[in-house]
Amino acid sequence: MAVALPAARFVGVDAAPGAIVRGRDLVAALGLANVTLEARAIEDYEPQTFDYVIAHGVYSWVQSAARDRLLGLCRAALAPDGVAYVSYNALPGGRALQALRDMLRFHTAALEDPHERIAEGRALLRFLVEGAPADELRARAGELLERSDASLLHDDLAEVNDPVYFHEFVAHAAQHGLRYLAEADFFEMQIGAASEPAADALLGVEDPVRREQYLDFLKGRMFRQTLLVPAERDVDRTPRPQVIEGLAVATQVQRRGELFEGPAGSTLTTDHPVVVAALERAAAAWPAAVWVRELAAPGADTAVLCDALLRAYAANLVALHVHPPAVATTPGAAPRASPLARHQAQAGALVTNLRHVSVRIEDDLGRRLITLLDGTRDRDALAAELGAFIAERGERMPEAQLREGLERSLQGLARLALLQD
Repeated sequence: MAVALPAARFVGVDAAPGAIVRGRDLVAALGLANVTLEARAIEDYEPQTFDYVIAHGVYSWVQSAARDRLLGLCRAALAPDGVAYVSYNALPGGRALQALRDMLRFHTAALEDPHERIAEGRALLRFLVEGAPADELRARAGELLERSDASLLHDDLAEVNDPVYFHEFVAHAAQHGLRYLAEADFFEMQIGAASEPAADALLGVEDPVRREQYLDFLKGRMFRQTLLVPAERDVDRTPRPQVIEGLAVATQVQRRGELFEGPAGSTLTTDHPVVVAALERAAAAWPAAVWVRELAAPGADTAVLCDALLRAYAANLVALHVHPPAVATTPGAAPRASPLARHQAQAGALVTNLRHVSVRIEDDLGRRLITLLDGTRDRDALAAELGAFIAERGERMPEAQLREGLERSLQGLARLALLQD
């Protein structure tokens, strides 16, 4: 975010000194002047005023006194129009994970070294996947096996991991002068996936907190990403399609007749020519975003378009942007990757693209290419550098093959949103 929004100001707080040292090293390597990182416990932090407060992976993993302080900080730090984001493990879905966590902690109780705890935790999960007679237990254990070592240690082997019901979290937030706004993922609030009788019942629940709680019951939700605002702020949760006219849209939908389908299987049916043309144009621009005002032809009914885009957003078919990512959809004469991606490519396989998504680049040659994309090298210079890199490894590649592979790789990096406009 700091790379993408140089005029914004960011402050990070973490009680782990090692994490702050690594963060400061990254800030220095990227030459960022808009990020300050402080090694401090939240109990000791006196906040400034911010438009946004982000507490990801904290609330459920700290003791009750720290949870109180966390929500108190959210309220104290928020500007009048500010928004706080707090993620936490939720019930009732968290019950299943609690059982697995109990097993993991039992199995690793005698171990103190984090690497040993992770290794033994994975061994138990493999044991459950291979031998548990219950399908659900095998499935849950398999999901945990897919997590990174850091996630497994922080989330499932942590000393504290307390899921809460949504209504309990909202009540706790209210004690600290905060009120519920919405979920960070708008589509998670929709009731369209429920059966018709259940959807009708939910529509009859006027209290949004109770409605969300019953939706959690239906979904068996395990995790929430909740947005909070100062309690004295008026909240109108009625979606207003006209707001979308000032935003930008990004989408990967594919058209099949009157049906538009997203990568996750969500669909939207429309034959309205304005909407069809807009969705096709936005999809063709992926991974870039297109301003809504540019999607409608002159004189077209923008109200119809905005209403359709709101429905598509609720179905998780499109993403909406206030600040569209500066993505190049095709590699230019001297392609440029973000300084963050170039730095990350030097250290490992995971790099962050301009859509804030982690992308895995498995091969050494691909990572080397990313490090070279600083906007100063044309195709000839890139081919020469890659040829030298291949030669250093004692390998050979014909010039034509190298050039063809370079162009193919650049096109692939563009599709992965790794090239800057």
